[in-house]
Amino acid sequence: MTKLPKRSKSQKIGVSAADLFSSVFVEFCNVIHVPQERDLGIDFICEIMRGEHPTGKLFNIQCKGKEEAKVEGDSITIPIKVTTLNYWLLQPNPTFLIVVDGKNGLFYWSFPQDFLGSLNKNWQEQNTVSIPVPVQNCFEQDINDLPTQLVSIVNSHASATPRNGDYLGTLTLGDAIDRAADYGLHVLRTPFHRPFQYMGMSIADAASAVGGQPNKVGNIIVESDQAHMLLEAEGNFVNYVDIELKKTAPWSQSRPFDSAAILGVLSINPAELELARKQTHFHTYYDHKKRLKIGVSCQYEGAPLSVGFSSKYYRA
Repeated sequence: MTKLPKRSKSQKIGVSAADLFSSVFVEFCNVIHVPQERDLGIDFICEIMRGEHPTGKLFNIQCKGKEEAKVEGDSITIPIKVTTLNYWLLQPNPTFLIVVDGKNGLFYWSFPQDFLGSLNKNWQEQNTVSIPVPVQNCFEQDINDLPTQLVSIVNSHASATPRNGDYLGTLTLGDAIDRAADYGLHVLRTPFHRPFQYMGMSIADAASAVGGQPNKVGNIIVESDQAHMLLEAEGNFVNYVDIELKKTAPWSQSRPFDSAAILGVLSINPAELELARKQTHFHTYYDHKKRLKIGVSCQYEGAPLSVGFSSKYYRA
């Protein structure tokens, strides 16, 4: 019998997974396959498209077949070489690990940079790191849009970082709302619309305005499928307002975010504010006209992004 090369099982799994991924993501992205001879740990470079037009927002994909994975509890574990992880961390664009279940037409995804940020530095001494891919980060091959959290991570890395103390230049409310749409978020309606309006209101007037009832200590809590809002009382007046955007959870304190987009969800124009301080997990703004301190933040690991309004700590 003539000697011929063989295709291994792992090669077959990898090719099938890559083909299925490409066929799905090409609907939303310009998908560029990295040739095998140039593959150092990235299978695809993708650019998000808006209709027929490119956005310039890029991300990388490493694709694995589910047959290569191990399911442990609520996650799928993939061993990745430390050299590959370091290569991902060098990239200017975010790199995602996607596990493809070709049999069931399912995709599971993870942003390894978040997980690596939770580890101590000892992982650099290992040969491989087991990267968990949460089973809750799942989408089917007939999706109509890219996963909201994935897009928000891409947008976070693509957004420009303003300098401390600067006003946000020519950014308009329309720009902020467009950025929110890029995150998969939409402008909230009453009672979550422009929540700073409740600052200084009497508890009775605030309760009437938001359609809620004060609890025993006078605080008012309002919920929807998109937001959780707290109006905190001091005496008979609202002294603090906090609103959580549920669809941004779970976020990571080590993951950057575009606070202008988050303010856009609340119909707040960032150009009217001063960005005073910026940390990865907390952006501090001042509204000098209303004399308010506004904090856009991830309060703890896995929390949603939230916006807090206070007059007490203005300029503090």
